[in-house]
Amino acid sequence: MQKIILLVLVVSMLFACRKSDRDEDKTTKTSQDYATAQSMAQDVFKMAHQAAMSSQGIVANPLINATTLFGCDTIIVDTTTNPMWLKIQFNTDCANNGVTRNGEVKAQFTSKYDMLGSTVKISFINYYHNGYYFEGVLNYSLTNNSNNQLVFVMIADNFKIDEGRKNRAIYFSTNQNFTIESGVTTADFADDIYKITGTATGRAFAGNSFSASTDGLTQLGNCNWVSSGTALVTPQGLAVRNLDFGSGCDNSASVMLYGAINEIVLP
Repeated sequence: MQKIILLVLVVSMLFACRKSDRDEDKTTKTSQDYATAQSMAQDVFKMAHQAAMSSQGIVANPLINATTLFGCDTIIVDTTTNPMWLKIQFNTDCANNGVTRNGEVKAQFTSKYDMLGSTVKISFINYYHNGYYFEGVLNYSLTNNSNNQLVFVMIADNFKIDEGRKNRAIYFSTNQNFTIESGVTTADFADDIYKITGTATGRAFAGNSFSASTDGLTQLGNCNWVSSGTALVTPQGLAVRNLDFGSGCDNSASVMLYGAINEIVLP
């Protein structure tokens, strides 16, 4: 009888260890998942901003009248409804600088996009970013438009990025400021500089929860990923990771954990 009890205890301990290894991130995977979600959320904001600033009626005086962002998509605008809206419809496998997009991104506006207090609700229709499927809503409100800068507050609640395998998804919630520090008044979106500050929480692909904070991530107007800056990422119950996005436009970053630097790659 004692041998049976001992065997049951050993099996239970082994199962618990496997569950812990699966659900608790002891490496850099949570940092990679946070970086993925942060970059993808910012990419959506950037596309909606550039489409809005290119569309007559969405803003009073567009910087440029355009019907496409990448040449393989179409911007569709309806200013007769309330709320007015625009959609970015991507052709099949619309490729741009390392990112392939499919589906649609829709933005609804409570008033002119560049008016103080305007709120933008962004949703997704069969939208894929490099094979990752998006669900949920991203909300942005314009809180400051002085000194040739625009400051938006982004609030997201369980924005979902699905990898395509069963139960493999990132859930991402934020309360962050997005500041367009330069390029606001020019028609060339490549000179835009976006700065992100604030906090985020979420759940990683492995199922463990995390929190993150940053006082300055930067993305360039012609870049598909966060370009520079650092963030502190804390998987629940584990040590803080220092995430560094580097200083150039690429999909690489590094994570410092227990004094060791680990390179990661974003999708």
